[in-house]
Amino acid sequence: MRQMDIRTVLLFLAVPVWLVISSAVQGDLGKIGPDGDDVMRLVQIKDLLAGQAWFDMHQYRMGPDGGTPMHWSRLADLPVLALYALFSLFMSADSALVWAYSAWPPLSVLVVVAGLYVGARHLDGKGGGLACLVLSVFVFSTHYRFAPGALDHHGLQLGLLALAIGLALDPQRRAARLAGSGLALAASVAIGGEVYVFVAAMCGFVALDWLIAGTAARRGAIGFGAGLAAGLELAFFATIPPGQYEMVACDALSSVSLLAGLAGGLGLVAAALAASRRPWPLRLGALVGVGAICVATLLLAGPQCLSNPLDDLSPEVKTLWLDRVDEARSVFSGRDDLIARLGFCLGITLLALGVSLWSLHRRRQVRAHLLFILLLVAALGMSVYQVRFYVFGHLFAVIPLGLWIADVYRSGKARNPSSVTYIGALALSLPFLWALPGVFIAPEVQTNRAGDKADCLQDDSFTTLNALPPGRVLASADFGPILLNKTRHSVLQGNYHRNHEGISHAIDLLLSGEGKSRELLAVNGIDYVVTCPADAETVLLSAHDPGGLAARLRQDEVPDYLVPVPMRGDMDLPSRIFRVVPKDSPEGDF
Repeated sequence: MRQMDIRTVLLFLAVPVWLVISSAVQGDLGKIGPDGDDVMRLVQIKDLLAGQAWFDMHQYRMGPDGGTPMHWSRLADLPVLALYALFSLFMSADSALVWAYSAWPPLSVLVVVAGLYVGARHLDGKGGGLACLVLSVFVFSTHYRFAPGALDHHGLQLGLLALAIGLALDPQRRAARLAGSGLALAASVAIGGEVYVFVAAMCGFVALDWLIAGTAARRGAIGFGAGLAAGLELAFFATIPPGQYEMVACDALSSVSLLAGLAGGLGLVAAALAASRRPWPLRLGALVGVGAICVATLLLAGPQCLSNPLDDLSPEVKTLWLDRVDEARSVFSGRDDLIARLGFCLGITLLALGVSLWSLHRRRQVRAHLLFILLLVAALGMSVYQVRFYVFGHLFAVIPLGLWIADVYRSGKARNPSSVTYIGALALSLPFLWALPGVFIAPEVQTNRAGDKADCLQDDSFTTLNALPPGRVLASADFGPILLNKTRHSVLQGNYHRNHEGISHAIDLLLSGEGKSRELLAVNGIDYVVTCPADAETVLLSAHDPGGLAARLRQDEVPDYLVPVPMRGDMDLPSRIFRVVPKDSPEGDF
């Protein structure tokens, strides 16, 4: 018993410890994550600490005049703010913030592992839980979402989903456990709307379980519905200002998601109270009624939310911006590493789906594997839509694959005490193994690192920019969050769909011909232009219109109204900074 407890603790700690060691060895410990969303989250937190209101999610320094209303939630900032408050007790504010954003991501993986462990323990005792922990070490110890500095909200979201799954798998369907599952799902929805499909699958599972089991699932269904409704209400009033209570937002928590969630959660509570002892056709009728109320609520409160918010983007913005955002592409989008990417992203998800289907066929742990199937199918479908959803498939695969590994271990040891067949099952459950065939057959890809954000923008770039009076910068959308974080300037565009107006204006500007560029620079209030010849956006726009501003600057055809700013420092950087000369300035008389 004691040995098992020690092993469990060590396995829990192995993931965050390895993440920190790996980051330190690579020289990245203390740095913000490389993803633009990590940087933008840090910018939002800095703005809050500088006095911006809790309810105010505007990014005033990004976009045209008035800024950009971000669709993010303050809830994801809370753990970082709590750690910042703790570290501020014995170090400077700047150091405390670095420690906070470095510590939180590795700590958040403990929420993921705990949820998965609880679920595996519910189904297969300590043996299943231990196998799940071992697999979690391999899957999550190199996961970029939990590396120090990976401040984006997805790590916390994955943790909340894992916790919701683990609590929902309670075989006794205890009300407190299912209420905790509902609360975790509500918090996950409040943090980001990308999990709506998975939350719907979880809600469908609980409803289906109640439909089949009736009285046995009554308390659990009541607890789940009440937890979901209470969680959504708490999150709504904690993050939405009173003046926006009636505002409909389809990409974030708002009145429409609150009302639909309340209808579903409280409707399930009412159905379970009234019809749990009734025949199943009456329970089915009650669920149909609850579903009809949810749909009617959605249609009345926010019919526009039935469509994709990205459909409102102009064709030009879709082609020249959205289509080049990697995480927004389908997992099948054409690339030289397609086979390796498909194996890595989908391999263990498909394997777990096969394991769950086989278990369902053998009628083993039917209730649990029904949930896994719903979630894994949803993850596969969403990955086909956008590759970023593959991480959810990996999350949902851990418990069924962990149970399979434990089963192979027991059956192998029963036949032969020296059997190591379970190692094969473990190896097949690792994402990188599925990527190996594609790695061996993929052609060698030549990369030009001069286009990397880290190479284009170095400390000398920021020193130079910070020596200039604050103004609005025209730069690649990828550079937007970095410039906001490292300088006092504003930017016209960033990779956020709510910044569609800024993106559209930036595209028009960078594609503008020689006779229009100066006028558009003035109209958009641009004070500085930052360009990097090998930046992916610059390359794309230059190829799209060889006569546009981006192409001309890339070919060193600099108009007289753009004055090069000498770079401070000794570094030879590929990026260039230009100051815009207003037309009515003495410098503008040619």
